[in-house]
Amino acid sequence: MQYIPLLFFGGLTLYFWRKHECFDLAVYISLLFTITSLCCVLMVLGGHLSGSGVLTDGWMPEFSFIPTVLYCGLVTLTILPFSFIRPEKIETISNVHRLIVLAFTAFIVVQGLVIFYLVGDSVMDLLNGDFKYLKEAHYAGDISPADAKMLTMPMPIQMMYLLSSTTLLGVPLFFYYTCIEKRSIWITAPILFISVAPILRGILSADRTEIVHYGLMFLFTVIFFRKFITRKLRNFLVTLSVPVVFVGLIYIIAVSASRFEDTEEGASGSVLEYAGQSFANFNYFYDNHNSDLYYFEREFPLTSYFLFKSQYVDTKEERTAKEGFFVGVFASHIGSWYLDTGVFGCIIISGVFFLICCMVIKQFDRREFDIGDVLMIYALGAVPTFGIFYYRYYSSATAFVYAAAFVMFFLSKFRVVWTKKEEEEVQTIETQ
Repeated sequence: MQYIPLLFFGGLTLYFWRKHECFDLAVYISLLFTITSLCCVLMVLGGHLSGSGVLTDGWMPEFSFIPTVLYCGLVTLTILPFSFIRPEKIETISNVHRLIVLAFTAFIVVQGLVIFYLVGDSVMDLLNGDFKYLKEAHYAGDISPADAKMLTMPMPIQMMYLLSSTTLLGVPLFFYYTCIEKRSIWITAPILFISVAPILRGILSADRTEIVHYGLMFLFTVIFFRKFITRKLRNFLVTLSVPVVFVGLIYIIAVSASRFEDTEEGASGSVLEYAGQSFANFNYFYDNHNSDLYYFEREFPLTSYFLFKSQYVDTKEERTAKEGFFVGVFASHIGSWYLDTGVFGCIIISGVFFLICCMVIKQFDRREFDIGDVLMIYALGAVPTFGIFYYRYYSSATAFVYAAAFVMFFLSKFRVVWTKKEEEEVQTIETQ
């Protein structure tokens, strides 16, 4: 049964490729699940099942029919809405509220500068340190130098630091201003540079999650805007990406080597487990999860935080004790929902996510989007794209990304007339 996801998602990728005759978002996300499914097969065949988050013991975990169908079916349901978007058919991306979008962009740029200031002093020192020690210190709850420095700052600075995940929205905003509004790259480049702020925060705890997430969503955005990417911008991105990718790979390899050097599989086998464990862990959840346990902090992180002062990270140890296995492993976004809400809850959440995506995308082969739509699509797209590991918006810090995107999306549905000239333009459009 471990071959089924590989065959299924490989076939799904080929189906979208043949039907759309291009490499679009649906092909991209399906390909990611094909790759992780291949890693799962190699992980099982190679006997790499004893560490790095894999919950199964022994040579062959039990891959049964029902969890396999649930995994493949519900993952597909969350991918399907993005097959409605045909990037090559998009004609224009409008901007109903230019001043509001500009103000939001300026805010995240300032926010990014704050992160660079707080983190910059520590990053170089930490890169020379022991990554394994940094990760263990993070798990032990030790405060980072940047966090300590942040606590001495005025409250507005502290809030910007806590909301730093929203700088990730700088990626689609960079492409919008550069590709659609044709602004000079020298003007828009700072928007792109500040979007890496979450990566810098992650380095403080020897984290690889943020750099992987950033890379996956950067490619997601490139695919969406590819029709509008000029040769000049393409050359800029290629020139910039070569050293960035090189440094990023060195960092990931160094962190992986330091973390897994003492394991039986070594760094290479442990990385394979890292990439391929989601399907195996989903099956383990299905066979061993206590169906009487329900937790909703991960699905409603903002509500849980502001009303109940509770977060997923706060209940992780309690849940681990009650379940009898460590819950903080990769099991895909579907696995995260299943562990929290059971079979029916997982099906309902997947269905609701499908409907929300359909409401945002609206129709097949849509020709025009607003930048508010694009930001919301970017935020929603992170669920299945990064879902090869787990549900992205598990905490209040990460949830502010979709909260900010939703506000911009909601405002884009209401036209505000600021000047007499704009009023005349609106009347002309409505007449046509």
